[in-house]
Amino acid sequence: MVAAVLADHRLACGRQVAIVEGDIGQPDIALRFKSVPGVHLRATNLNRSGASEEAVIKFAEALADLPTDADIIVNLPSAAADTMDALAPMLVDAGRDLGHESYVFYALGHQQTATDSALQSLREGLMAAVPPDHLCLIYPLFLQPDIERFHFVRSGARDAYIEAGGLEGAMPALRPESLVDKVLSLPGTFTALAQPDSALSFGERLFFGRQWLPAAHAAVAVLTEGTSHG
Repeated sequence: MVAAVLADHRLACGRQVAIVEGDIGQPDIALRFKSVPGVHLRATNLNRSGASEEAVIKFAEALADLPTDADIIVNLPSAAADTMDALAPMLVDAGRDLGHESYVFYALGHQQTATDSALQSLREGLMAAVPPDHLCLIYPLFLQPDIERFHFVRSGARDAYIEAGGLEGAMPALRPESLVDKVLSLPGTFTALAQPDSALSFGERLFFGRQWLPAAHAAVAVLTEGTSHG
C-alpha cells in the first residue's frame, strides 16, 4: 500500500513516475498502474535470497531502462530482506550512477519482531545504505491505531531513530472492509477514485477522497516534499 500511495502522491504533484515491481508473486502495484497514462513499468523478482547477485543485476538493468528524470518507485516484497540488505550499497550506488538519489520508506509492524527487523536494517541493511534524512518509517494504523503502542516506540528505538534524523509518517486505516475490497479491486490511481466519475459511490468517495486520501498522502509527503528524484 505504501508504494501505491507514494506513486499516487508523486503523480498528483505533477511528477513523472516509473515503477519497478519487485514482487512478482503478488504484483499489485504493477496491476494498479499499468493502465495509467505516462507511468513507466518494469518488473523484476527481488525475492531471491539464493540468487541475490542475479536479482541485483536484473534490478540495475531495469533502472537503466527507465527515464532519468522520473521518480522511480521500487515496490519491495516483504520477504526480500535477505536479497536487499546484503547488496543494499550496490543498489544505492546503481541509482546514483544513473542520476537518482535513494529514499527508503519502511512499513513497520507493531510487534517486537518488527522492531528487530527494522533495527537490523538500520544497522547493516537497506536503511543503513542511505543517510538518516532519506529514511521514513511508516506506521500502518490498520495494525495498531495508536502509534505509542508500537513496540518500536515503546522500546525507545524511535527516540534514537528520530535523534539521528530519521523521519516518520502514519498510514491511515481504510474502513469499512467493503470499501477496502472495492478500492483494492479497482485499477488506476487513488486520486482518480476520489473523482465524481469513479466507480465509488457518493458516500464512499466522500470518506475516501476527503479523509483517507489526504492523510495517506501526508504520510509520504514528509519525505518527498522538496525532492525531485526517487
